[in-house]
Amino acid sequence: MLLERRLPNRLEHVNAFIKEALGQFGTLSLPQSDIFHLKLALEEALTNAMRHGNRLDPDLFVDVCVELEGKKLVMKVKDEGGGFDFSKIPDPTHQDNKEKPNGRGVFLIKQLMNDVEFFDGGSGIKMIKFLDRTPD
Repeated sequence: MLLERRLPNRLEHVNAFIKEALGQFGTLSLPQSDIFHLKLALEEALTNAMRHGNRLDPDLFVDVCVELEGKKLVMKVKDEGGGFDFSKIPDPTHQDNKEKPNGRGVFLIKQLMNDVEFFDGGSGIKMIKFLDRTPD
């Protein structure tokens, strides 16, 4: 286990946790590109959980867990919201959606990570990155 935290549902806690996670990622001798991908995916997942899952309710929490399992890093983020139907996420690359100001977070996470799964009815996301562990 690298990190496990219960974060108050306030966006200002995202950066502090990301900084702590980056410290842990730095101990893994990863290429800078992997570190950047992990940071961005984790930041998107945490922000989505707070904004969309918990609807910025300051009385709720977001649970986050970062684990090293052999040659893969597993990051789980779970909010206390009602979840969502992840099969109905609009494609942000579709012409009708290109001008919309949001809707790219999950798409971006899927591009950066090797595997992405939703759990607990969409209130949780599990992100997996296979590690090369060869620095740039």
